[in-house]
Amino acid sequence: MNLPELKQLGSNRQILKVDDLEILYSYVTPVAAKLSNGEIVRSKNYLKGSTSPTTEKHITQTYNKEWSWDPKEWKIVKQSYIEGLLKEKEV
Repeated sequence: MNLPELKQLGSNRQILKVDDLEILYSYVTPVAAKLSNGEIVRSKNYLKGSTSPTTEKHITQTYNKEWSWDPKEWKIVKQSYIEGLLKEKEV
């Protein structure tokens, strides 16, 4: 495993890259990820079952600019799935 890299994308929006996994953070919360197979997943319940307009903007900006992905094709997963990705990488 390589050392994790943190890329600041803007105010309160960053990507943590660990090997071939990229996790989008909005503020301090992981909200979406680009998996090693290229699939992109996102959560809709990152704020105790809710969303926020600013975090939704962060997700859309990242899909459009960094990941070049059509937001209509994202896969929605539970928040615990995204949080578990880091545990799998033992970060």
